[in-house]
Amino acid sequence: MNHIIIPLNAFETTSSQHTMIGRIYEQQVHGVEIRRELMKKVDQEIELIAEELKRYPLFTVYSAPIELWKEKGELNKQELKSILEEAVSLGAQSVKVSLGFYQPQSPIGELQELLQAFPALHLFVENDQTSYGGNIASLHAFFDNAYEVPVSMTFDIGNWLYVQERPEEAIKKLRSFVGYIHIKHVIKNSGKLVTTSISNDSNEMWKDILKGFSHSIFKALEFPIDEPEQIPRFISLVQAAEQEEVQ
Repeated sequence: MNHIIIPLNAFETTSSQHTMIGRIYEQQVHGVEIRRELMKKVDQEIELIAEELKRYPLFTVYSAPIELWKEKGELNKQELKSILEEAVSLGAQSVKVSLGFYQPQSPIGELQELLQAFPALHLFVENDQTSYGGNIASLHAFFDNAYEVPVSMTFDIGNWLYVQERPEEAIKKLRSFVGYIHIKHVIKNSGKLVTTSISNDSNEMWKDILKGFSHSIFKALEFPIDEPEQIPRFISLVQAAEQEEVQ
């Protein structure tokens, strides 16, 4: 099993997300990441996606652009509860959000209590591109305190560059919390960081980062993909990089 997940923001398409699921399933991937920010009519689109997922059984991550902790460190309870309910309607197994403004006094117990009402769901928290929610220290403090909560980390390879953090240091401090990796290649173009597709260039950082994790970990190909039929080529690149490590 390749444990590869395809986020639906990888495709530049005007089609609704449900139309892509069958084509992705044909590429023999492990799962799909549904993106809430791409939805225009949330209830209607969730219903359509849920029907497709019944036809094409894929491990499903529901990614929502919300922050777990509000500005004063309190739990973003109502918004998170709504997202968890939507994930259940989808038939998803996991939900992905970003950290937000975690503080040492943030009520971890309140988060644990809320998640107990959704026992079929696992929570992923991602390092995003914000200085407060994407830094190593805040993420480590949160996960270190959330050891009794069904939550693990989404390690976004490219996002560390946006917050001037070293990915190697992030692996050292956060590896034990990581359950999901977002693979991408980020370059600087005209002074701006830009995400591009991965290639077999030995200098691309994602290859070295993968060496820090188990091959069985969930991995998302979160970069521009023109058509789903290109997915097997990118899976081969990931598998080749992992094989290099074995040798």
